[in-house]
Amino acid sequence: MRYDIVIRNGTIIDGTGQPSVQADVGVRGDRIVAVGSLSGEASQAIDAADHVVAPGFIDVHSHDDFALLDRPLCDFKILQGVTTEVIGNCGFGAAPANDAYRNFLRGFGPLLFGPMGDFSWETTAEFYHALESRPAAVNVACLIPHAAVRYGVLSDEKREPTAQDIERMQALVQEGMDAGAAGMSTGLFYAPGRYAQTEEVIALAKVVAEYNGVYATHMRDEADHLLDSIQETIRIGEESGAGVQISHHKAMGRTNWGKVRDSLALVEQAQARGLDISSDAYPYTAGSTTLAALVQGGVIERAAPSDVLIASTPVQHEYEGKTLEDICQLTGKSLQQTVAELIAGEGESTVAVIFGMDEADVRRVLAHPTTMIGSDGIPSVAGKPHPRLYGTFACVLGKYVRDIQLLTLEEAVHRMTGLPAQKFRLRDRGLICDGSYADLVIFDPQTVADIGTYQEPRRHPPGIHSVIVNGTVTIEQGRHRGTCNGRLLRHDAAGI
Repeated sequence: MRYDIVIRNGTIIDGTGQPSVQADVGVRGDRIVAVGSLSGEASQAIDAADHVVAPGFIDVHSHDDFALLDRPLCDFKILQGVTTEVIGNCGFGAAPANDAYRNFLRGFGPLLFGPMGDFSWETTAEFYHALESRPAAVNVACLIPHAAVRYGVLSDEKREPTAQDIERMQALVQEGMDAGAAGMSTGLFYAPGRYAQTEEVIALAKVVAEYNGVYATHMRDEADHLLDSIQETIRIGEESGAGVQISHHKAMGRTNWGKVRDSLALVEQAQARGLDISSDAYPYTAGSTTLAALVQGGVIERAAPSDVLIASTPVQHEYEGKTLEDICQLTGKSLQQTVAELIAGEGESTVAVIFGMDEADVRRVLAHPTTMIGSDGIPSVAGKPHPRLYGTFACVLGKYVRDIQLLTLEEAVHRMTGLPAQKFRLRDRGLICDGSYADLVIFDPQTVADIGTYQEPRRHPPGIHSVIVNGTVTIEQGRHRGTCNGRLLRHDAAGI
């Protein structure tokens, strides 16, 4: 048999969680056509001796909605082995979009998402057409953002929707699901999501359930009321019938450290009752969002000034990489005045990193068998973004597999590939087997590492040898070939 690509002499970790095997992988077109001891000729042969060959990693929590169009090479993702992203998380995304939502998102979006282009589409189908017309280097599956749906009907009104409003919002969700969305996300910590009552979300998630989709949520509170938020999330899943994905499962704030024991127990109890519920997490003790959101959510009041780092600002770039404590010392002003002046002078676009999690909790969540990996990276083009944007998957493989052995390599790869493919119904992806799409990563388990820091976060991880997307080599010996062979993965009730 002749192959387009043969990967020889590698250690195959197939994404199922089963033990690794020594084998070759044969690719023809965009599919894997053989796994074993292969003797056929190939147009290209890759020697993977002393390397792991795994399915391409799936970032289940991405915010690259606009970056996929603006920076289609996606170097910050594909150079860490990611071949598929799930966008539209935390209730925010690119579509559907009316004028009210566009104006709202443009107020803070450029510093979070990077350039937003013409942002001219209105429907979810039109946005998906834009993604297909300008392919990126990675595949993409999409969630419908609740904020866009709410703005599409209620604009910025802080009221409970009427029955007619709910029907109009349901119609927007249905349009998105018909277009191929994998589900819907909420950001109940943020405006306008925080104005939604549980019943509103249930009503919309019922539409998602009709399509066998996923309800993903940045919950209402990840700190003092974490357990209440978990209960609300479970209720939404059980009453709507939709599968549930808890975004960036964590407990914020020192007084809440250890609560993930109880939140994970609630997840297990819901699973035992039959709910399809899982989580994702990033392997860091710091999160990141806008400074304004931290103020509105009461987080700044509880955090130490030394624990809040300014990542990016529209104007005062000299503050980037400095903590609020540093800035207070520089200006001689109080914390309250410093924060107020930052928001007044920079608008709602200032992005912050907050150190609020316990390493022991991070490990508990990562070790739980229902946890997938999501970067939650903010793809800003300026400033000092959280290093998770460039290093999440390398951090898991380097720190949590090789260095502290929290997970086996097979377990970690499963959480990054087969498990998310199953959850989001990414048909024929996430596994190395005959017939699967040829999304593959070849890496050195001894050298792969996250080398980014909070002061120098834009560093590509070493140890990623090659990345193949839909049968095309995109990363070769650690270098991007400039190929954009990703696809929009449209969901249907049976898969994608």
